[in-house]
Parts: sequence; structure tokens; C-alpha cells
Amino acid sequence: MIPLRQGLTVVMPARDEEVHLRDAAGVVLDVVPRYFADFELIIVNDGSTDRTGEIAEELAASHPRVMVVHNLPARGLGGVVRQGIEKARMGLFMYVDSKGATPEAALDKILGCHGHADLIIPYPTNTRERNKIRNLISWAYKQLLNLLFGLRLRYYNHLVLYRTSQVRGIKAGTDSYAFQAVYIIKLLKGGASFMEVGVEDCFNLEGRKSKAFSISNMIGISLALLRLFRQIHSRNEQDG
Repeated sequence: MIPLRQGLTVVMPARDEEVHLRDAAGVVLDVVPRYFADFELIIVNDGSTDRTGEIAEELAASHPRVMVVHNLPARGLGGVVRQGIEKARMGLFMYVDSKGATPEAALDKILGCHGHADLIIPYPTNTRERNKIRNLISWAYKQLLNLLFGLRLRYYNHLVLYRTSQVRGIKAGTDSYAFQAVYIIKLLKGGASFMEVGVEDCFNLEGRKSKAFSISNMIGISLALLRLFRQIHSRNEQDG
């Protein structure tokens, strides 16, 4: 395997994001060079039916740090992030959404913490701006994970900054929205250090609709967490 270079790989999953993609990529291309001389932005057109793929190719043609991958059929968020981890050439890795939900100031804070721990784990500080039902579900999900795995994290679903070599060694075993929790929990249980950082997100974006609460995804999340619980506690029993 080719040695990883010092720098950052950003993967940007994009499905039918012709409205937001150019601006979201622009934020990454503006902020990342403040912290990394060497970086790459991998835009993954995940089965789009609009102009997302065309816009991604235009971005790649105008910026040497941008590369494009076209998925057909779509792999889903977890599958795209795993795909990005496999393709990453830099020592640090993160994914950034293509809707622009994480503004420049938030990305600035996350990247400004690099080097302080193995995982930089952001959490939103302005959740009052989000739908109350989504806040309740998010809180319950966090509490459940903390209870099941003996952790005290504030959030599991943000744009975590990883060491590529560490996260590449983790098998998520799911492409559901639980994939990020699986990465985080397995790495922390394996001894990785972490740092939490509070950021302000944009919750009221045009066209922002989460698929996290679909029946199929909820089933996928439940199965993934059950499998992870068995793995973690089976390992603890063996170590004991």
C-alpha cells in the first residue's frame, strides 16, 4: 500500500445536490488550505439524477485538488464514506456534507483542533434552532449509545476528523446512519484519544431532508448497534 502523505482527505458525498454542491465545495477549498498544505477533496456523485455529476466535474476541471467518483447505483452515506476512506491518500480523513450544513466557521474550529487527539469529535451548540422532534430523537440516540458502551460523548453524527490509518482498520459492517457511531466506538474502545469541539451548524437549509428516520435505515441502525454491542461485550468477557 502506498504510504499516506501528511495532509487531509475530505470526501464529500453528493446525491442530487446541484443547488448546494458548488458552495459546499467552495467552503472546503477555502478553509482547508489554512491548515494543510497538502489535501484532496473527493466528491462522490452517489447516483444523482440532476446536474450534480456535471457540476462535480466542473469543479475538478478548475481545481487540481478535486477528484470525482461517480457511483451507479448509489451506495448511501455510509458506503460513500467507506469508499472515501479506501481511496484516501492523506494521513487525516473526514467527510463533509454537500448541503452546506457545516459553515466555514464550524469547519475552521474542527480543523483548528487537528493534532490534539486521534479523533476530533464535533457537536452542535445551537440545537435550539433544530426541530424539537429531531432534537429529542438525537438526544435519545446519544443517551442510548453512551449507556450501551459506557461513554459520555455529546454527539456521534457530526463530521469527525480521523487518522486515516486508524479508521481504515475499522470494519463498520453497516452502511446505515450508524456507521459513524461504529467507527467512533470501536476506535475509542481500542484506546484512541479524542477531543470534543462545539460548533454551530446550519439547520434550516433549503431542501434539507434527512433519510435517517426512514424505516429501512432505522432497521439498519438497530441491527448495527446490536452487532456492535455483542462484539464489544464479547471482547470484554474474553479480556476478563
